[in-house]
Amino acid sequence: MTEISTATLSYTRMRPRVLIEDWLPVTELGIESVRESAPIPGQFPKLKTLHVWWARRPLVASAGAILTSLLPAWTPELAERFAGAPELADETAYRKWVLTMCGILGDPVAARARIRRATDEGVVLGAKAYGYKPAFKNNPAAENIVLLHEVLEYTWGCLPSLLDPTAGGGSIPFEAVRYRIPTMANDLNSVATAILRAGVEIPSKHSIELVDEITRWGKMLCDRLEQRLASLFELTDLSDNTTYILPV
Repeated sequence: MTEISTATLSYTRMRPRVLIEDWLPVTELGIESVRESAPIPGQFPKLKTLHVWWARRPLVASAGAILTSLLPAWTPELAERFAGAPELADETAYRKWVLTMCGILGDPVAARARIRRATDEGVVLGAKAYGYKPAFKNNPAAENIVLLHEVLEYTWGCLPSLLDPTAGGGSIPFEAVRYRIPTMANDLNSVATAILRAGVEIPSKHSIELVDEITRWGKMLCDRLEQRLASLFELTDLSDNTTYILPV
């Protein structure tokens, strides 16, 4: 039998009970993780296209883990403290709010069931069966961020910080930054460090100010690529396709 130290027991008694100890929407997060990984143009998160990382966590699963690890388990006292917030009125509303914060704006379980029934009947419903964009594409609303911070500050006495000492591809800090949570990330791998800098730290500091610069440098890179390969490959049309296949 594993021995638990006195310090661990004391900490467990002192800290509030967090939501993940009571509930984690595994099925919903699993379905959305599959949607997130679908090999369809435009479907991949931009962070994922920055660099292939062998242990990258799905963004929606990272979001769920962060929120349920920081938010308190629902109690009548919590509902009373935030009496003006219908999102916290009861346990069902609270869980629905957390799913919304994760970007899950509908019922993925029911949608998957509809897709399966339709498939058995030879009908292809596709993504429209969900009625909303994949979760990772849905940013949390400003009013939900405000309420999230109020609940976290009430629970912990201040807005807690998130630390990911082995951040790798950056999914966890990326999601934490989306929730405006103070975030620290680290990794010993130099590639991971570069991904964290380019995919999380710099965008969080400069936001949409980077769009024009990224577009300019991206176009310059594509133009140089086309010029250098023009003598080697004959394009069949005037498209902006910069993917080349060497004939055998």
